Amino acid sequence: MLAILSPAKNMKPASPAGVAVTRPLFGDRADYLAEQLKACEPWQLESLMKISPALALRACLDYQGFEAGGAGTPSLATYQGLAFRYLGAEELEPADYAFGGDHLRILSALYGLLRPADGIQPYRLEMQCRIKIEGRDLYAFWGDRLYRELFRAGEPVVNLASAEYARTVTPYLRPADRLITCRFLTMRRGRLIMPATGAKMARGRMARWILQRRLDTPEELKAFDWEGYTYCGERSDDMTYTYIQK
Repeated sequence: MLAILSPAKNMKPASPAGVAVTRPLFGDRADYLAEQLKACEPWQLESLMKISPALALRACLDYQGFEAGGAGTPSLATYQGLAFRYLGAEELEPADYAFGGDHLRILSALYGLLRPADGIQPYRLEMQCRIKIEGRDLYAFWGDRLYRELFRAGEPVVNLASAEYARTVTPYLRPADRLITCRFLTMRRGRLIMPATGAKMARGRMARWILQRRLDTPEELKAFDWEGYTYCGERSDDMTYTYIQK
């Protein structure tokens, strides 16, 4: 199986010992996108990305320093968002990265699909950015490429990504495809809700669980148990695994 995660906005280059940097699968397309963004002024990025002037200036500087074909640092260690903090890449061994090369992918608006050891350079770009590339939005720019790569081997895909990034895959699903979405719910005031913070932490922890335990079938995920989250068969089916925090 493969598991998919969303990327993070915050990044900090890191080079784990013993992990050899690999070239992203869609590195050429990432270089092309970065070249288009390099032509944007900070005020344009501010408008396109709906971010503050300070963040727009930082994004502009990152794209000015972006090197086509540059090695970068391993994606799993470089992303610094909440899910990645709970994944704890700094504690993983090179063997975990190697296993992740076959079982974990990070979706990215710039890079498309990333394996844990794929090298990335600092950037800011979300799928919902309003930039037009050749007259198309980013979803259309990537089209069904990410879907085809994920399901190329016919394996189940475990969805640990946000709706924004899962949308790069879901429109192209066929009846024979198995995309299993994991939901992490909490009981609050008598009803089940999915707090964004809790869901991000649990997604990261499940990704870590997959890597360290060398899981390769979705059914093994039913044993996931962390911070009170346990599998709920009554609210699950073949395409949705539900975990309820008690």
